[in-house]
Amino acid sequence: MYKLVFHKNALKFVQKRTPNEKLLIDAKLKLLQSNPYPTNNRLDIKKLQNSDFYRLRINAYRFIYEIIEDEVVILMLKAGNRGEIYK
Repeated sequence: MYKLVFHKNALKFVQKRTPNEKLLIDAKLKLLQSNPYPTNNRLDIKKLQNSDFYRLRINAYRFIYEIIEDEVVILMLKAGNRGEIYK
């Protein structure tokens, strides 16, 4: 199982969600910890073009993360709404 580490901005975004949204995000992140690669059909994960980052989609929210294999860590870099995350 991978360890999940949040960047300050991503953590702040998750903390501002409603309790129901937090439950959904928490459930999806637990699935992500067991398999962070895009092979899992229960998660909407894509590898971003020309980079080592991945995108996880949870409803209208997007989470950009990097996998650090040496440390078995998922580094959650960004989180935000669909239209704002890629800017």
